[in-house]
Amino acid sequence: MQSSEQSYLSQPVGQQLLRHFAARDAVRHASPLVPLRWRDICRFFRALRGAAPRHGHC
Repeated sequence: MQSSEQSYLSQPVGQQLLRHFAARDAVRHASPLVPLRWRDICRFFRALRGAAPRHGHC
């Protein structure tokens, strides 16, 4: 019986890359593209205006 690393290394490079990109895309599609916290939204708009980042709240 092979360990998971041995079976991974015995696969062709193309299959390794497909598995890697499929896992990466699954994480990307599960992550929201828009910040959900009000503080993050305010920080984003301040950064667009060129303001220095502040600590604390919005």
